[in-house]
Amino acid sequence: MAIEAKRTPQEARAALAKRRAAADARAKAAIEALRAAGDLRRHQAAADALEGLLTRATGLRFGTLADLLAPQPWAFDADGAVLGHLLTVDEDVFLAAIADGRLDGLPLGEAFGLPWANLEERAAWTRVYADALRALADEAEGQMEAQNRRASLLHIAGQPKDEPT
Repeated sequence: MAIEAKRTPQEARAALAKRRAAADARAKAAIEALRAAGDLRRHQAAADALEGLLTRATGLRFGTLADLLAPQPWAFDADGAVLGHLLTVDEDVFLAAIADGRLDGLPLGEAFGLPWANLEERAAWTRVYADALRALADEAEGQMEAQNRRASLLHIAGQPKDEPT
């Protein structure tokens, strides 16, 4: 029993080339869609961070732990290194980062985990971060000390700690 070919080798090659071309086109479209989604995510994260700064009206103050953990808008160079905070970089860097989509909204701690184009800029932000953490730690220690003093005074006064004053 012989099997009869329904198409010639040339027709089979042409059909295969056509299917490969269609698959390549679909793959390229999917890759572009993923790139666009990534760009959109970065733009949205930066916009959300800027909106958060405006809504909180705190500017670039880092007085609470929530301020330190809130996403901040960062500008990046073409190699992915952090150039600085979008609100503190030069205007030309700001405009280029916006135009090229080289921005992202990240908490300060996450930005430190990335390479920085200018180590002096990173050092300035490290000082801000460390100062804010020290201030928060000092405040927590002060609150603890005040609570201990209050408990000691209540003990001296003979009042149980559980009773409200």
